[in-house]
Amino acid sequence: MHSLTRRAAVLAMAAFASVAALPSGAARAADPVKLEIGYIPILAASPLFIIDGQGWAKDAGITLKLTRFESGPHAIQAMAAGQIDLLYAGVAPVLVARTKGVDVAVIANSAVEEMVVAGRGPFAKALGANPTPETFKKFFADTGRKPKIGTQPPGSVPDTVLKHWLFKVIKVDPADVELVSMGIEKTQQALLAGALDAATIREPTVTVTQQMDPNVTLLATGAQMFPDQPGTVMSARAEVLKKYPEAINALVKAHLRAVDLINKDPAQASKIVNNYLGKGLMEPATLEAAFRGPGSKFVADPHGVVPAVEKMMAFAKEIGSADGVIPVAEAFDFRFYDAAVAK
Repeated sequence: MHSLTRRAAVLAMAAFASVAALPSGAARAADPVKLEIGYIPILAASPLFIIDGQGWAKDAGITLKLTRFESGPHAIQAMAAGQIDLLYAGVAPVLVARTKGVDVAVIANSAVEEMVVAGRGPFAKALGANPTPETFKKFFADTGRKPKIGTQPPGSVPDTVLKHWLFKVIKVDPADVELVSMGIEKTQQALLAGALDAATIREPTVTVTQQMDPNVTLLATGAQMFPDQPGTVMSARAEVLKKYPEAINALVKAHLRAVDLINKDPAQASKIVNNYLGKGLMEPATLEAAFRGPGSKFVADPHGVVPAVEKMMAFAKEIGSADGVIPVAEAFDFRFYDAAVAK
């Protein structure tokens, strides 16, 4: 009996020595990769909700933690601090972060032309179908105040494209309009309460506000605000891309699969996404309507958005939202998308 015990001990020590000799990565190969992904609560983040809801990340050995943010700039600050690994948010904060030396990269696209301007009350009626600088001056003359338009913080996509629409397309004098920065949910509440005359909003807020108040009208589509308007992207810290390339490959493949599901079966997608955006307070039919609305255009290919992103970056510098202009292609890492679609 004693000899058996000694033999067992020798075998155990040998096994321990073998494991200790393995590279640390190989020893942990069976452990799930844990990734924290930030998101903005908008329809364009739906691929993330589908990946999580369908268990596709878990199937690939990835444990996800989803963290909600009210704006892209706030989320990118958390990413820069290493608090989150990936992010579903507007491309503009990623570009601004790059100009400040933050090593993050876009790895896939999610949606384009998602921002719209919605308005209600006297301002919406005054603006009509063909807004001009004189429209804004007349509103001030009639009401004694500037129109208030709600948007997200400077440096965000909503703020950038709104300013492009106002100052480049309509050519409004900045002195004739008041821009109010606030979170997404507060923007919706303020618009419905009449505290704002208009706001930059995205789906599903567009559909929800119009269902709650039929007087809410679209003043400008995404294409009218900024042609080929870049929107929500999937981005990641460079450190994460280097450390977990196989997990990122799996996530991008799942992202493409989710975008395909949305485009082919919005009814099924709405049932899944409702558990994240609706939280039991929104009917799946509302989300399905949002998926089919004019502010819903899901495109996964990051290559196609680069020209429009370059234009947005140049405009962000012009209005002071970015410190400088960087080669936009450097902010994109196409390896994972290209691998996912390779035949």
